[in-house]
Amino acid sequence: MGPIARLLEDERVLGSLMLVPTLILLGLFIAYPFVKGVWLSLTSATVGNPGQFLGVGNYVKIWNDSIFQRAAYNTFVYTAIATVGKLSLGMWLALLLNRHFRGKRLVRASMLLPFIVPTVLSTFAWKWMFDPTFSVLNWTLYHFGFIQTRIGWLTDPVMALGSVIIVNIWRGMPFYAITLLAGLQTVNPELHEAAAIDGATAWQR
Repeated sequence: MGPIARLLEDERVLGSLMLVPTLILLGLFIAYPFVKGVWLSLTSATVGNPGQFLGVGNYVKIWNDSIFQRAAYNTFVYTAIATVGKLSLGMWLALLLNRHFRGKRLVRASMLLPFIVPTVLSTFAWKWMFDPTFSVLNWTLYHFGFIQTRIGWLTDPVMALGSVIIVNIWRGMPFYAITLLAGLQTVNPELHEAAAIDGATAWQR
């Protein structure tokens, strides 16, 4: 048996060699573009022009831009409200599914709809619901007397932000619910029963 064959018998050496192709692919298609992108952001390079090194000058210029500040504020509001909404509704749904009641399977199946429905179909459905002319939301609110004119859900900046937040909460709530439900099911039911006997409220339990 040659030295190479004996070397390959070592699992650590063989495992490292088998990781080499993966590391090369990750380096070429992920690490290199990322590092190159960061480097270009620190220069004045344009298409066909290598540019000069500017340091964080580009970032300072963008930060002082009022449009960027407004976008950053909207992103913060969007992220904060969407995260709190998904966490709150996900926790409520997880607590609901952690109990035994009639129709539990139906509720669990409907909870998974955002995951089951393809993204393209759900996008078209929400786009139709937010359409200013054919919106089912506008039709429902109008016939119940809540509005007198059509609402531009995606034309007004504030309404558009709220609409996107609603869609994001709908899309991400099942993930939070499933994750929290998995944690709740590891809690011994006897602990809840003992707390209820001691007079603890549902919120305290």
